[in-house]
Amino acid sequence: MKIRNHEKVELCCDIADAMLNLDGYHIQMVTDENGDERYNDEDQERFNLIYGAVYELIEEARRLPE
Repeated sequence: MKIRNHEKVELCCDIADAMLNLDGYHIQMVTDENGDERYNDEDQERFNLIYGAVYELIEEARRLPE
């Protein structure tokens, strides 16, 4: 599978975000002093775990012979 690094990051983020929203758990967003929204620490950790798993799966797929 041919995918550029920036495409891989975007794909991983999109999939992790979708999976985070699918589990029915209420996601807590935090707004900082600049008005930027982000996940709270617990939800950011969940996102990072999902992102890591998705990233590894995509890396495995990239290594498969075509």
